Amino acid sequence: MSSTTDPLAPFIFDPIMGWWQAELPVPFWGGSLPVSIDAPAAGPSPRQLATLRAVLAYTGSLREPVEEALLAHYNDERGCCTPLLGDAPPLGSADEVWPAMSGFGLHVPAFRSGAGPVAFELHMESTWDEEHGLGLLIRDWEVVSVAGQTDCQGEDA
Repeated sequence: MSSTTDPLAPFIFDPIMGWWQAELPVPFWGGSLPVSIDAPAAGPSPRQLATLRAVLAYTGSLREPVEEALLAHYNDERGCCTPLLGDAPPLGSADEVWPAMSGFGLHVPAFRSGAGPVAFELHMESTWDEEHGLGLLIRDWEVVSVAGQTDCQGEDA
């Protein structure tokens, strides 16, 4: 069964983390990503399922807006953080963002509202904020914020 027909088929509920997780091919990413859904064991909400289906069906590219948002965040935050592993390498262009990032994952938050736009978080580690990592809130295929992974606030989207 394909993941767009039954998107929960590949997911396993993790009772310790309190979310559903799977490794899925994500077309806009051009490969597979770990995907988590912040939902109880009873299952995700209709909005979370609609978001997951939309993410799995979206074939546009988010590479450029993600690069631009990460570079802007880097330029804004670099002076405020002291990387644990030493100074972060200077990033002069959006193309230089990807080598500074790792550990990517997609997260569908527990929305506070049952209705709303397609919204999800893209989480990652960065060379300039190793302690907290980064989260991008993406709403209707646009990056609306970049923050620490636990500060992304996707549930308000």
